[in-house]
Amino acid sequence: MTERPRLAQRGPRSLQPEQMGHLSISTPAVPQRVQAWVVWEDGVEELLPAYAIAWTRRAVRVRFGVPPHTHDVWVWAGAVERA
Repeated sequence: MTERPRLAQRGPRSLQPEQMGHLSISTPAVPQRVQAWVVWEDGVEELLPAYAIAWTRRAVRVRFGVPPHTHDVWVWAGAVERA
């Protein structure tokens, strides 16, 4: 998890299954630290520290937030960089 709380009252957007396609999903034994661009429901785009917990060729599932307010969302692979 990251140590940065989200101040907005909205949740993050996640890619829809039809956007991701039918690709195999890889899951690492240890989540990878990354920086990910996340888009919120209010349209705000934010670069956040996160963990990559799964990925395909097109998308990465990232986990971020502060417990109990953690989020898991799928974002485009191009929106993620290793930290």
